[in-house]
Amino acid sequence: MKFLITTTPETFQSLPGIPSYAQILDPDDTTNILTALTGPHSPDVWICHGEEVTPDLLSRWVERVPSMPKALLLVDHNDGDDDDDDGRWVAQLRELAGGRLVVASVAECAVLHTGTHEEKNGDENDQKEKERILRAAEKLYAQGRAHFSPSTPPAQNANEDTNHKKTVILVGTGIVNLLTAEYLAARGTKVTLIDSGPDPTLQTPAAPTTTTSSNNTDWARLGITHGGGNARMYTHSEADNYNEKGSVIYRDMRAVFRRGVRAGGWSVKDPRRFCAAERSWVEAFEGVPSWMACAFREDIYAVNREAGRLWEEYLDQEETLFEGVELRRDILRLYAEKAACDAAVGLNGRLGALRARMSMEGFLSQNPGFASAAEADQLAGAIMVDGFTVNIHPFARRLVGRISDLGGEFIWDCEVERIQRDGSGAVTALASQRGLLTADHFVVSPGVTGNRMLQGTASENLVQGVLGVWLQIPNVEPRLAHSVKIHRRAHLVEDINVTIAKDEVTGEDILMFGGGYGYIGLDRPAHDDPELLALYQELEEVARIYFPRGYAAAKDQGSLYPGGQRRFCVRPFTPTGLGLFERIPTASGGQLIITGGNNTGGFAQAPAIARAVWRALNGEADPIHVLFHPDRGRLLRQPDTTGVTYRARSPQGSVAPRVLLLCGDGPQHRYLRYRLDQAFRPGYRCIQETTDGQVRQLVAKRRVVDACYMKYHSLRRHYTGHDEHRARYFSQLVPSGHESSPPDLVVDSVNCRQVWEAVETWQPELTIVSGTKYIGRKLMERAGLMINLHIGHLPEYKGNHCIFFALYDGALDQVSATLHQLTAELDGGGILDRVLPTVRADDSEETLYARCLHLAIDRCIAHAERFARGESLAFETQAKVGRTFRHRDRTVVKEKVLSHALHNHNPDQPDRIFSVITLARTQSIPVGKDSLNVTADVVLDSNVNNEDAIAQLLARLDFDILLVPGAPPAVVTEMIEEAKGVEKRGGGGAWGGGVVGQYL
Repeated sequence: MKFLITTTPETFQSLPGIPSYAQILDPDDTTNILTALTGPHSPDVWICHGEEVTPDLLSRWVERVPSMPKALLLVDHNDGDDDDDDGRWVAQLRELAGGRLVVASVAECAVLHTGTHEEKNGDENDQKEKERILRAAEKLYAQGRAHFSPSTPPAQNANEDTNHKKTVILVGTGIVNLLTAEYLAARGTKVTLIDSGPDPTLQTPAAPTTTTSSNNTDWARLGITHGGGNARMYTHSEADNYNEKGSVIYRDMRAVFRRGVRAGGWSVKDPRRFCAAERSWVEAFEGVPSWMACAFREDIYAVNREAGRLWEEYLDQEETLFEGVELRRDILRLYAEKAACDAAVGLNGRLGALRARMSMEGFLSQNPGFASAAEADQLAGAIMVDGFTVNIHPFARRLVGRISDLGGEFIWDCEVERIQRDGSGAVTALASQRGLLTADHFVVSPGVTGNRMLQGTASENLVQGVLGVWLQIPNVEPRLAHSVKIHRRAHLVEDINVTIAKDEVTGEDILMFGGGYGYIGLDRPAHDDPELLALYQELEEVARIYFPRGYAAAKDQGSLYPGGQRRFCVRPFTPTGLGLFERIPTASGGQLIITGGNNTGGFAQAPAIARAVWRALNGEADPIHVLFHPDRGRLLRQPDTTGVTYRARSPQGSVAPRVLLLCGDGPQHRYLRYRLDQAFRPGYRCIQETTDGQVRQLVAKRRVVDACYMKYHSLRRHYTGHDEHRARYFSQLVPSGHESSPPDLVVDSVNCRQVWEAVETWQPELTIVSGTKYIGRKLMERAGLMINLHIGHLPEYKGNHCIFFALYDGALDQVSATLHQLTAELDGGGILDRVLPTVRADDSEETLYARCLHLAIDRCIAHAERFARGESLAFETQAKVGRTFRHRDRTVVKEKVLSHALHNHNPDQPDRIFSVITLARTQSIPVGKDSLNVTADVVLDSNVNNEDAIAQLLARLDFDILLVPGAPPAVVTEMIEEAKGVEKRGGGGAWGGGVVGQYL
């Protein structure tokens, strides 16, 4: 988000942090205004008086990035004394804009506000007025993104068959999607819900089979709704905006995620171990300006209020859903600080949620169980507010039954891996473990664990994990009658929900405690992480202070943690505090909708989100479509000081950029060319470097060993069927009948005069590189910005076979592809982006390679389109770490070791590690000054076609070195020397014999 401000610059310049999202110029400075409007960071909203807006400036701004929504915000004239004058200016500017952008006055934007903001009056200070203007501008920006962006789905066809029952696939069965599915199914939609976890209705309440969180336990697989604590709460102030500056209840929050729990912060993960996406998330949290945080707070409360009305409808109309779920009305809120209690009285009074404020004497007379907490100076105030609690597990089971009764279906234990799109970016299907899933519409609410599925969407990396912990105690006399919220500022666990519940095993009356904030980003913590243990210890301390008798009973019974398990739930947080609502068109005219990221308010806001989905699918507007758009709060970031921002392409109206593709001749490049055809046809060039040509170039340079290994790997891919798999995988992504034009040049090496001269003539602005050998300086100097698709996790894995070596090392979290700027340093240029596929138990190196490349191609095209629109691309400097792998580093010995690891062979019946295939039963191989006599396991007849025998052997990977005529002695020697040093695994002996040479 970027603003251009050409009104009263002095006051705006006094606002903290404004350079991160606004450029402030004098209204008479036409030259710099033009530069700002057409520069690399063109503004989304121009805040102006009106006089400074000329037809030329307006046209140049619109042409800068025609596809992106823009708005003019007209600031009041003459201090607001002449509304007619403002109206005339708005009308004049709208006529000038000609429908190309939105024009509005600040007064008109008042209807966009969702809460109680300070309205303009004679005593209002100037800074408050400027913040009011900025809030109006931000809402215009959000409206444009939600309603005028290219991703807005097409309008519903008035002639479509009304008898057709719409089908919707919902991914994830958390409470938000369950309520959404019920809402849709109750209105005649055919719904199918898919979840990667097991069916929760078949799970017994008894403890799961494992007792450590370090394993993939049953409760963790069930997700937050079905596997966490059996309690949920609705109040009007759920999902607080924790980055609100100046809050009495939440103070000093700016650096809270950069400190560990034990140091008074909210991070379980060591901040020194944050990845780039996690650092970006924390920086976004810290960078939200105070005026924006206040606006987001009011938006959250507005959604909560509307959700509360919808909850009341459910309570009145669907009473059976709430039977047997321990429904409790009205919430008791307790505060350890009087100042926080006073602030809560004001807030809940303003929200219409305050039931009563009690004096301490009156409160303790009605609730004597809290006397010890008051005596310990841990209780300073209490209020009663509107709200309710339920036991979420039986409530969710009732929802599952209700959806099934309405004709809905559930598919469990099925992971959805990615969103599949066509060349235009429209969604075609969801790729899952059970194949491609198709429907009229899709609703994706995957929580934190499904973040990889959101790659390539505006919601990517916005949802990250902040865990909370659970325990339970008996509800002893004097029994608690209302569920409770406790706030203890500056403690390790600041907010605690205490929900009246039933033990799922014994039926005993209990109190469920849930609380704490522990940022884990995109990871999960070890079960014995000291920061996590500190949260459990603090929650126990809360139970001891406020419920001493119940706590003592639980300690005596050993029932604090059911089944001996310490459970936590990973809440899906966003840096803004806002939930997500993203809409992406499908190829069939439907929509894919992404929801979630509701922080601590998923249950509270669920019915409002369900209605927003229904409205979106039926062409109706809903405030959530704007309020929860993922681009809100996405400020213009200054470049990382450790990285480089590549200059934006100069504005050229509708002229397409000059794009060059340098690629190999593998089958995967057919899909890459198809995507480029869709994005830039006919305006891109292609130079193809052949695999055989690469080998010839190595031989010509006398790099015979490298040439042999390269040829060996080519044969390996062919005979193991990897080439066939790759061709089949990428062919299915290209529409039948589509053929790209022939390459402009086909060469043995892109480092040749023919290529240099052609590229110098074409003068590409952007060059995409995939599958070529090392590119020399002369080509780099002519090729503009060069982006390389590296199938490997940079900076750790450079060179060749990076997926193989990541698997060999057991680094499953580094099975990825990296887009980086191509420089003279091999795979050393700045990182533009990274994609990571989901790694499944049945994956092989080849399946992971194909999915990595598929994701990388899609992501590269998205960045190329950004470049074409004139947006700048930011590259993060690589750390000086990692290893570089050559073809020769991937030997058959390593392949054998990895093959055994992947297939989990029985150690009691080991396969033979070393085998040999030759043209003679025995053969003498020179090794240095000595010779080695080997005996073949398989003898081939040199007079017949041996392809079937070779294919059978290679498919089993039951060999070390394939010895055939023509193998250079140096290659054989190197392989044998390595094999000699490898202990025969499972066989108890040393080197097991067996040689493979390479055919050249």
